[in-house]
Amino acid sequence: MTISNLEMKWLNFTKSLRNVGVLLIFVMIPYLAFIIIPIQFILTMVALRDINYINHELKDPYLNSFRSRYLTASIFKLIGSIIVHVGAALISIVLIIGPIHFPFYLGPFSGWIFTPAIILFIIGFVIMIIGSSVEVGAWDNLKLFIYHSKDMFPERIKYDTTTMVEKLRSGALSWALGFLIITIIIGWILQLVGYFGLSNAAERGMKIEPIAPVTQHFQPISPPTQEQQPARVIEFCPMCGARVSEGASYCGECGVKIAN
Repeated sequence: MTISNLEMKWLNFTKSLRNVGVLLIFVMIPYLAFIIIPIQFILTMVALRDINYINHELKDPYLNSFRSRYLTASIFKLIGSIIVHVGAALISIVLIIGPIHFPFYLGPFSGWIFTPAIILFIIGFVIMIIGSSVEVGAWDNLKLFIYHSKDMFPERIKYDTTTMVEKLRSGALSWALGFLIITIIIGWILQLVGYFGLSNAAERGMKIEPIAPVTQHFQPISPPTQEQQPARVIEFCPMCGARVSEGASYCGECGVKIAN
């Protein structure tokens, strides 16, 4: 199957998003997130670069809106995540690490550290919620792009692709409702499924071979041949009327030649 340049760029975009999803698995781990989050942001920029390549040819308004909103959401979530993890680290120092390792030194200052840590955590959490709300709109734009791009997304893969984008949208919405706590876990799972599923749908679309047109082979029909008429048998002599023996060349009575 011939793969177009746009289809290849779309496949690269979904693979970049899958890499973002791989790092999403580890983003919940405390302290490790300080390393994971910036790398995840860089991979997001790579994915948006692929989208920019696609839209350079298509000039699609929905795709342009998706890129702008997803970039904005990623910046908000990057800043919010860093602030949240800094606040959480300070809170853990005051409540867990400090009393065990620095009971005499940290104790007098624990109140000064704890309150700003709580404020930082809340501010970062609010910024992440704002970013997730913007991301919901980005996935809506991507769905509209897929719906209107019938050449890039034939019916055999449009449903799967749209379904995965809807999961990513639902995951972002769950993150936006993060103040309910449990929705963060739901959003995390939905976005993992969406990132991997979007890439798998693109790969399946590349592997499906187009149906070959059915060609009918016709056997040439030869023109009908004229059947040979059987030779006329002469039974009587045209001259004297005597009966002529079958196959005879001459009449036995008058001797005239018989034309068979």
